[in-house]
Amino acid sequence: MSAILIAVILFIAFYFSLYLHKSIKDELNRQANVILENYSDQNSFSEDFNLLYLNNIYKTEVEITSTKQETGIKNPIQIDNHIYVKFIKKSLVSDKFVILTRDITEEKRLLANIYWTMLAVVIVIVSIILYYSSQLSLQMIHPLRRLTYKFSNMNESILKPIQTDELPTEFAQLGNAFNSLISKIKTSINYRKELFVGTAHELKTPLAVMRLKNQITLMKYKKDDNIRETLQQNIDSVDTLNNMIHNILEYGRAEGGQFEEPKRLNIIRFMAQKAEGYELLAHSQSRDFIYNFETERFMVSIQPLLFMQILQNFIQNALRFSPEGGLVTLTARTDKDNFIIEITDEGKGVDETQDFFAPFKRSVESTGAGLGLFIAQNAAESIGVIINLENRKDEQGAVASIRFPFSRFLHNEY
Repeated sequence: MSAILIAVILFIAFYFSLYLHKSIKDELNRQANVILENYSDQNSFSEDFNLLYLNNIYKTEVEITSTKQETGIKNPIQIDNHIYVKFIKKSLVSDKFVILTRDITEEKRLLANIYWTMLAVVIVIVSIILYYSSQLSLQMIHPLRRLTYKFSNMNESILKPIQTDELPTEFAQLGNAFNSLISKIKTSINYRKELFVGTAHELKTPLAVMRLKNQITLMKYKKDDNIRETLQQNIDSVDTLNNMIHNILEYGRAEGGQFEEPKRLNIIRFMAQKAEGYELLAHSQSRDFIYNFETERFMVSIQPLLFMQILQNFIQNALRFSPEGGLVTLTARTDKDNFIIEITDEGKGVDETQDFFAPFKRSVESTGAGLGLFIAQNAAESIGVIINLENRKDEQGAVASIRFPFSRFLHNEY
């Protein structure tokens, strides 16, 4: 719109310039015709007119000559801060030429004033347009920013419908569409959780019956080594299936934990309270456990249950893969971008080429179902932290880390 306005004003200014130029030319042409029709030389013209009066009133100098001249209006010239235009015309009945020299300084000044006035009008109007456009843009962008903020901080654990009554009328329909999508996502998550948990519960009963029957049968065959070995293998397989079902139920509980309301807590104090229990657990397994925190306070808003699933999984794995008498260390520190929790063990390390966060992925030494780290990864994605598992730099074990990016957690806190 500003471009159209500027184009219109430039057109008007150009029109004024052409109109003024044409008016001056027409007036000089009319004066030249009158002079050529009534006067044949300069003397006769001077006898009838006071040239000084003519020059002062009309600001025009007149010269009648027989010298051949190029007719027409000439380009303006400036002399002593005055602008003059010369108009030459030849008589149709004689060889006389009339030369009219007119001072057009005032006309040029008027035209310049028109230009400056129009420029000022353009600046004022464009400024007003830009101001109201920016205000209108802010009014439109504000609800979009609110929607963007809500969705950037929304995950499977915090799926709340948008309050459409807080949005402008123009965005209500968009808000309703988002709410419909959120409802479908929640339904899908609930269905998935119920499917996992329901399937696992249904499998536990027949497996328990199978295990019991194998144990009873095993008691009857005390001497037949082949039959006893087969029955024991069946019992071991049932135990493995029960372990997998237990992990699936744990995953179902993890899915439920995603709907836990975030709580604002001091993560350092929270870990210190849990560390005593881990120390007792380590001693019961003939391992040592120590913890060291560089800072005493780091406030975050997270779901405690999900965080515990990550921390507990890492510590239990560290204790499991450390040798007897080995040391597991829990530390907390910060760098320029993150708050970092690390769990270090003294085991054999890990194969970094494998993705241990994939479901049912486990090491050769592991007897689990391979869902622990998968559950931890899901919990990490839900609360917005980054987890990693790698070998120690001194190759004396593995280190699992949990990173809290400042860009996310500190921004959300304020």
